[in-house]
Amino acid sequence: MQLIPGLDYFEEHKSLFLNGNMLKPRIRRFSELLKVLRYPDKLNKDGAAYYMFRDLPPIRDSWARFDVTVIPRWEIGGELAKTKGHYHNSPKGEPSYPEIYQVHKGRALYLLQKPGKGYSNIIDFVAVQAESGDIVVIPPGYGHVTVNIGEDSLVMSNIIYREVRSNYKPFEELRGAAYHYTFSGFLRNEEYLQVPRIRFEKPWRRSKPIVLEFVRDDSSFSWLKYPREACKMGFLGVTCDEEK
Repeated sequence: MQLIPGLDYFEEHKSLFLNGNMLKPRIRRFSELLKVLRYPDKLNKDGAAYYMFRDLPPIRDSWARFDVTVIPRWEIGGELAKTKGHYHNSPKGEPSYPEIYQVHKGRALYLLQKPGKGYSNIIDFVAVQAESGDIVVIPPGYGHVTVNIGEDSLVMSNIIYREVRSNYKPFEELRGAAYHYTFSGFLRNEEYLQVPRIRFEKPWRRSKPIVLEFVRDDSSFSWLKYPREACKMGFLGVTCDEEK
């Protein structure tokens, strides 16, 4: 399938081709996810958990980065396939940088959480289901995990400011997000001291790749660089100064 002109995905080998040339992914292995799994003792053997293709055209020379991630369908102890989970860094005196995700194939469940006083005290937890074409913006101040809830591989892309760095440590220390998603549904992660009820939100419905909109006018995405601007836009009902 074509993600954008010149960039094609082939399910058979979970591979991405740029103008006919196969790209080499960074592979996240199951052994790297042990600290965030609900049932790590259920992992029987190591292997590829998901594939990450970083810094792709058509915005490779811009201030933002365009990535593609492929998450095959799998489960460990009934917990569905997911990413490791991370928080973003932030400009001095501001909340953390936002991020844009778009689903190209499959079904995704985005789990977002905002910590209060300490990472184990969550004051807002948001769940968003998204399908092909849908967009989910990670608001400033939120950590996030993506779960593959479909029957096949999940293919998604993201756009993010180049200065963003990922912090995986809080998710590792607390064994994942405040809720795990399993065949039985949401299960509370008892490692957290404070966990609110889940707030369900809807994705931003789109039909075309948003990265092409970025190419046409990157100035309309300047809020990716300035978290306070992103907060004013109220993605998923979030503003910088509100307390849940």
